[in-house]
Amino acid sequence: MKIKTKLALLFTSITISIFIIVFSFVYIITSKTIDNNYYTLLLDKALITAQKNFEKDELNKFLYQKILDTYQSLLPETSERIIVANDKQEAILELITFLDREQAEKLLSETQIKFELDDLYGVGIYYPDNEGNFIIIVTAQNLQGEYIKAKLKNILLVVLLISSLLIFGLLWWNASIITKPLQEMVVRMQEISAKDLHLRLKERKGNDELAQTINYFNRMIERLEVSFNSQKSFIANASHELRNPLTAIIGECEVMQLKGFSVIEYKDSIKRIEYEIDRLNKLVNNLLQLAQTDLDISESYIEELDVVQELQELVNYFELTKYKGRIHFLPNYSFNINANKHLLFIAIENIIDNACKYSDKQVVVETLINKHRFEAIIRDQGIGIPEDEKEKIFNTFYRAKNTFNYEGSGIGLSLSYKIIKLFGAELKIESSINKGTIASILWVK
Repeated sequence: MKIKTKLALLFTSITISIFIIVFSFVYIITSKTIDNNYYTLLLDKALITAQKNFEKDELNKFLYQKILDTYQSLLPETSERIIVANDKQEAILELITFLDREQAEKLLSETQIKFELDDLYGVGIYYPDNEGNFIIIVTAQNLQGEYIKAKLKNILLVVLLISSLLIFGLLWWNASIITKPLQEMVVRMQEISAKDLHLRLKERKGNDELAQTINYFNRMIERLEVSFNSQKSFIANASHELRNPLTAIIGECEVMQLKGFSVIEYKDSIKRIEYEIDRLNKLVNNLLQLAQTDLDISESYIEELDVVQELQELVNYFELTKYKGRIHFLPNYSFNINANKHLLFIAIENIIDNACKYSDKQVVVETLINKHRFEAIIRDQGIGIPEDEKEKIFNTFYRAKNTFNYEGSGIGLSLSYKIIKLFGAELKIESSINKGTIASILWVK
């Protein structure tokens, strides 16, 4: 069942339930009013009957004639019965032929009662007179009242039926209008596949739930598109990078099989193969690190760190390894940030490693700190970056044209950029050919 049909049925059932309650209340109140009015007329008839039978000797001719006229015109369809109540026990015995004992006793102790006998409406009054005590019983069928009640019931049922159809039709039409954007969304979603991630749902004006859903869906598709494109780029670049050393190794092996070589020539070939294998090993490690770091970024443990202390540990690490004695660190107080210690180490290590690798002079690491701002600056005097390639340096596997004489895979800087951005910082690179590079990492609270 479609949503518009469910909505129409749901709200129709709610509305009809309310109508049934209201119509039932109207019918009950109207029925009681009709019955009470008829009982009032029956009481008037009982009183006129008593006056007609017992007040003739006490009224003048004109007043008595008026009573007779009223008696004849008021409810001529009634049946009257007069019971002598001088002896209460005898009166009760006569009354219980059509009343129960409780009603009979109540009638003798009160002036009047109302009762129903089968399809008859009845009243009884206790009428004391100078001739004795009497009970007047008047019964009749309220044919007009029953007709009005039946007519009212039929009218209410017809109104309920017509209202149900009209309400369902209007609600179904309204639900169709409301769900039309959803239907368009479904059709558009079916067009989106892995090959068509550039497609988007049509944006809606306003800020209702549907507009927010479309906006969130489009943002999700945008992230998926970026992820798919990154994956394609990663596979293409990784395949290219892996192919180069493998091709060199295969080529060297083929050459070695063509003819006999001297021991020295075999050793040289083996060294070239060893070099390519080493390149291949480093590249595979970098690729694994990139894949693992992408996983760590999505599931990283965040803690509060003193970034100045982390920089000091990095400098100490480099001084104990291959770049010993070539880094100068200018610490300045402390500055706390929220980050993952392992990932932050990788990010800044890659930047400092690049500075040391592409420069044969001293690398300077300094910090600029105030209450709400921290900036780490890594300066080198190396080969620099060509002006027309600066926008591409954060792309995975990209290497500037002046770096091919240096070892590397083009992964480190892109990885650093991704990690630093994740932790709310900004990475900027300023560089000039053969004058050096300045990398700055900026946190602002």
